[in-house]
Amino acid sequence: MGQVTIKDIAEMAGVSKTIVSQYLNNNYKFMSAKTKDKIEKIIKETNYIPKSSARNLKFKKITVLNIIVANLESSFSTQIVQQMDKRLNSEKIHVIISNSADDEKKERLLIEQAISQDVDQVVIFPVSNNPEHYQLLKRNNIATVYVDRLPSEKGACVLLDNQEAITESVASLVARGNKQIAYLSLPLVEYLTPRVERLQAFNQAMTSEESVLPTVISGSEATLKKRLETLLKSKNYVPTAFIASNDTCLKILLRALKEYHYHGKDFDIVTVDGLELFDLFDDIYMTIEHPIAEICTKIIDCLNNQTDNQQVFRFSPIYYRRGEK
Repeated sequence: MGQVTIKDIAEMAGVSKTIVSQYLNNNYKFMSAKTKDKIEKIIKETNYIPKSSARNLKFKKITVLNIIVANLESSFSTQIVQQMDKRLNSEKIHVIISNSADDEKKERLLIEQAISQDVDQVVIFPVSNNPEHYQLLKRNNIATVYVDRLPSEKGACVLLDNQEAITESVASLVARGNKQIAYLSLPLVEYLTPRVERLQAFNQAMTSEESVLPTVISGSEATLKKRLETLLKSKNYVPTAFIASNDTCLKILLRALKEYHYHGKDFDIVTVDGLELFDLFDDIYMTIEHPIAEICTKIIDCLNNQTDNQQVFRFSPIYYRRGEK
């Protein structure tokens, strides 16, 4: 079923639109308990989300864009938000920023909120594997672009070429003579595309490097810290190089190295999305960055030219090496 309206609910319930409107405004005194229950059941079955009928922004003909990020502490997410806000926030486009905090339930609430507020466009960093979350956006004709994830729903998606990024990381470390490389990752979840693709790329790159002894360390932030500590205390295997798969892993690594009195000269460190820390710490040999301006240009293009087809746009990374920046 397409976008459900008050009229549809009224027809299915066999009542007037006025009665449905009264129900939505929690005014039940002019309807029987049976009618109330019937309307409630239909609303749940159709996933109907009431929209605000008095949104001033709409009367001013302003396009409202809601950016729903998964983690506001992520360097990549922050850069996308800043760039989009800088380009679009004007008298004709209003940008709303929301944070799902990697919580599926909160993401669902934010999507429902976007629909109820009658936003025109959504840019989302998905955290759920439930296609129903994103079907809501489609059913309500909200232009949507997915960022950093391959969504379960058809639509436009922008993300880094993770294969290229990690393959280049390994090649650079091997060229510098490293024989023991540790790869750091947060928990592997099937639908969190970057984590899965980057680890796959690392494992694939290792198959052609027979002289290199790899290890993979993954887990929650607390678990990753403990496993790193165990590794750094080991007398049997201490890496000569680390690949941090994102800036969160990099921060955990740098804290662990500091705690155990290691310095940059002891290891080669490569990270994804660590430019801010790269500028502050000489310990980092190379950081791999998203081309933010290019990605935002594509996001805007996709928002303005929606299609029902699956569109995946991958972007080549930008590399900053110590001594070359």
